[in-house]
Amino acid sequence: MVKRFLINENHLRMLRYIVVGGMTTFVSFSTYWLLYKHVEIEPNLANVISIIIAVLFAYITNKIFVFKNKVSSFKDLIIEFMRFVSSRGITMLIEIIGVYIALEVYNLHELLSKGIVSIIVLVLNYLLSRFFVFRNTDIFQNKEKY
Repeated sequence: MVKRFLINENHLRMLRYIVVGGMTTFVSFSTYWLLYKHVEIEPNLANVISIIIAVLFAYITNKIFVFKNKVSSFKDLIIEFMRFVSSRGITMLIEIIGVYIALEVYNLHELLSKGIVSIIVLVLNYLLSRFFVFRNTDIFQNKEKY
């Protein structure tokens, strides 16, 4: 059963996304924690900065390791990057608003606020990456047709 799961490219892509998503979340959380606790930046500003750093990390790792998407020109690379940034911009707004509400309205702990909202954002980011940004990714994309 595990073997069948691992030979399916869609399953492997989701598994890679989970691993890279965990790494991206770690980058976001650790940046947030360092900025908030050690640099003593206001938590909402620390959150924005941590999201920007995580988005850059996410683009590189998702392109290379998760979706293995190749583009044929620099123009296509820019378009792909802009799609990624715009989709992450949408989820960034969701994350900023979500963390703000959790902190200011519900008075939740800073890391708990970030954690709850991050789960929602993680799912949204996969869906947007799969069906909007890297939508041309297909296991047969680079194979010749017979």
